[in-house]
Amino acid sequence: MTTAFRAARDGDVPFLATVLEMASRGHLPRGPWDLCFPEDAERMRALTLLAGGEVRSWCHRSVFEIAEVDGAAGAAVVSFPADELGDSLGKALLDGFQRLAWSPERSAAVGPLLAPHLRCFPDMPPGRWIVENVGTRPDLRRRGLVAALLERALQRGRERGFARAQISCLIGNDAAQRAYENAGFTVVEELRDAAFEAMIGVPGFSRMTLALKE
Repeated sequence: MTTAFRAARDGDVPFLATVLEMASRGHLPRGPWDLCFPEDAERMRALTLLAGGEVRSWCHRSVFEIAEVDGAAGAAVVSFPADELGDSLGKALLDGFQRLAWSPERSAAVGPLLAPHLRCFPDMPPGRWIVENVGTRPDLRRRGLVAALLERALQRGRERGFARAQISCLIGNDAAQRAYENAGFTVVEELRDAAFEAMIGVPGFSRMTLALKE
């Protein structure tokens, strides 16, 4: 197995759409994107627009790094400064709704659907280096790709002078939490919401952080 690391390219966008889906679901059969886009084809179209569209967000190709295995994308992760992209997703979603030709009524209905998720998803404090959207092809899991991508993401944060990094994890996603703990992250807070648990099946998210500087 030959592994190489590189910035994501336009041709990676379909793979990145599957990573966004995997990352939102974690260990569960469905996640918040499934609530917004119940039909498989429309969901992948929407996530493709998020990853490859003109509006930059923390789901966009421009902030992904790829682990390439034997010449094909195998795993990916996003890292970025909270100050630059922490509040960027809403604008990108609205652009996607327009490109999907949604009615104003359907677009407006997404807010209540996502409200429980937003109540328990960790905010992205200014000055923090954020790591998100971690995903690996099922056939390449447990090969060390995520560990390598996480370390590279953290090193970028150090090089840019950030003091602390943050990642989110669905409560109960023990495999992901262990991977993040192995990278040095620690759970510092759990955010829970009863409506989110009723919709998704877990109580909420853990905020995990680590110090990038001694």
